[in-house]
Amino acid sequence: MTTASEKFHIVLIKPSKYDDDGYVIRFWKGVLPSNTLNVLHGLTEDVRERRVFGALPIEVTTFDESAEKVPIPKIIRWAKQPGTRLLVCLVGVQTNQFPRALDMAREFKTAGIAVIIGGFHTSGTINMLGVNEPDIQELFREGISVVSGEVEGKWEGILADFLHGELKPLYSFAQDLQSLVDIGHAPLPRASSKTMEHFAYPSFATADTSRGCPFSCSFCTIINVQGRKMRERSPASIAEMMRRNYLDHGLSFYFFTDDNFARKKLWRETFEAIIKLREEGIDVTFMMQVDLARKPKDFVALAARAGCTQVFIGMESVNPQNLAAEGKTQNKVEEYRSIIKEWHDAGVLVHAGYIIGLPWDSKQQVGEDMRFLKDEVGPDQASFFMLTPLPGSHDHREMKKRGDWMDPDFNKRDSFHATIEHPLMSAQEWTEAYENAWKSFYSKENMIKSLSRWTDHPRNYWNLMAIFFWYKNAALIEKQHPMVAGFFRLKDRTTRRPGYAVESIPAHYWKRAKEIAALLLTWVKFLKEMEEVWLQTRKKNETEERWLEQIHRTQSGIFQALRIGEIQRLYNNAKDSLPEGVRNLLAPLDDLSSRILYSRSDLKRFLKQWEHLRQSIQELRLVESETTRKWLEEIHQIQNNIRLGDRIHEWHESYARLRESLPARPRLGLLKYDAINDRIVYSRQELQRIWSETLSNLRRFRLWSIRPFQLSRAVARDFSLTTSFASTFREFSKLGLHGQARGSSAC
Repeated sequence: MTTASEKFHIVLIKPSKYDDDGYVIRFWKGVLPSNTLNVLHGLTEDVRERRVFGALPIEVTTFDESAEKVPIPKIIRWAKQPGTRLLVCLVGVQTNQFPRALDMAREFKTAGIAVIIGGFHTSGTINMLGVNEPDIQELFREGISVVSGEVEGKWEGILADFLHGELKPLYSFAQDLQSLVDIGHAPLPRASSKTMEHFAYPSFATADTSRGCPFSCSFCTIINVQGRKMRERSPASIAEMMRRNYLDHGLSFYFFTDDNFARKKLWRETFEAIIKLREEGIDVTFMMQVDLARKPKDFVALAARAGCTQVFIGMESVNPQNLAAEGKTQNKVEEYRSIIKEWHDAGVLVHAGYIIGLPWDSKQQVGEDMRFLKDEVGPDQASFFMLTPLPGSHDHREMKKRGDWMDPDFNKRDSFHATIEHPLMSAQEWTEAYENAWKSFYSKENMIKSLSRWTDHPRNYWNLMAIFFWYKNAALIEKQHPMVAGFFRLKDRTTRRPGYAVESIPAHYWKRAKEIAALLLTWVKFLKEMEEVWLQTRKKNETEERWLEQIHRTQSGIFQALRIGEIQRLYNNAKDSLPEGVRNLLAPLDDLSSRILYSRSDLKRFLKQWEHLRQSIQELRLVESETTRKWLEEIHQIQNNIRLGDRIHEWHESYARLRESLPARPRLGLLKYDAINDRIVYSRQELQRIWSETLSNLRRFRLWSIRPFQLSRAVARDFSLTTSFASTFREFSKLGLHGQARGSSAC
């Protein structure tokens, strides 16, 4: 019988993982909430609300370690409070999180606290390999209860076993993949307000509307844990959840973690239920995962009407041989472009999932495939993963059977470490190919290309801008995969992986101070890069468009007559292979080919400098090596075929007329000419030139070369630009700036 002083306290923890230096990966603000944590929270709250255990008070506390510090000493103190029965549940544990989860579980067990662990690692391992695997046996030896499979309909029984002191070593619910739990009317995921305070977007929520996938990709664990038979929540319950969360908690954007929304039987009914919500004024939007196979009729159009703003597509590769090797036969490379166009035409962003390290990949081939992905396929964003054999996949089981080498450290099974031997690449080459893929796709040029598609669609434009901030910061600055990263990395000195020394306070904080200083400097450079991206892609007003058209009409004829775009393209292609001396002499080409000419004096100065550059090329032809001379000869032939005649006089007259129709030059600042694409864009180029020259003069102690008036104007203009960018970003953030990623809902 329950006494008045008794309490049942359930602590749900989604573990993080260790970095390569042994520190727990945790951020000041997270981005992706854990759907599994929300699922278990919803199930536990359902038990409490139905009073399954009578008058026994139930308290539920959640922690997502990617954004919250798990206060292990405090939890141990909770367990020691009189009358408290405390159970720790480590939920949604993936393979790369298993070492961290096991270390936490040991601490709790040492303090006499019961621990349950579940997730895709335990479920996949037991389903595909059995319970005799060393990691599963280690859990049994430690007295940690293991869950394999989903716990809907089973959760209250597990909790009852704990209260009766009868927790079993193993709860296995996923052996028969044809008879998995019906989730049609199961309790829905429920976010924790306490945990969501640690995330950057408080209006972000996750939910799974279905589970399973009918396809049989060999690298996938989903089909061996959640099955190939689609199981679904009822459309009415999904709509009611979204209505309640919107009205009670302000949750307006959902990431539906279904592995394949397009294969739901009730996809139409689900979309229609959400459309009705939106018609009521419940302004919800969502992102979902779909495949590249042919969609049901009206699927894309209905998805857009229902508020779908983004789709994640498991593209995996643009190489048909790779797709065949991994059983991804439903993907047809020749159809990629048309599929993406269909989503774009509906106003939906496309996010491609891409695997680096499939059997036919090489470092060179990956680079070529990236160019094809960007230029021919054209997704708006991409997530890259290194091929990783995860327990629960067909690939992993077959590799174990063959005795192939796999890195024994589960902490590295995170899709951004090389953990197997690749047939065509060394581990270093593979890692470089992976890192170069991120650099290539999230280059300034490709971000500009992607954002330019959505200039007339503010919600998508700013959504994508926010994603670029998140993804590039995570992958290229924080050096973490965006799907585990947030904003501003935190490192707890004392929470370090066993085997790594805990540094002294002075040593740790001195190292962190240097890391943070370097990070802040990198962020400033990154912000300026994103300002450049914004300047070149932002929506311009009618007056600006008219001014730019007038300038372009006049200057385009000059640049085409001088064939500057052709010369610039040749120079760009050869720049890296040219001797340093040649590059220095030809450096003015970049400035001249991007310069905006406002007046006759600008034109006169430009033509004089262009003639000087032409003469430099002539002289270099006579002294450089044969390879360089051959390249210079191409440029010489282009220049030699130019016949200007009376054009220079005509150009001067054109600029006399043009100047009268333009505003004062300061209002036209921050412009540059893109000679290769024959267009005018806004740019930070002039500001960047001033800063570079100033820093160079400071390093050389040439203070007399610094021009105070020019520098003060640059400071004022840069400050104005940054505040304008920030305020515009903030204004449009209300339209819905949200991220996305793959997720799972297994316990």
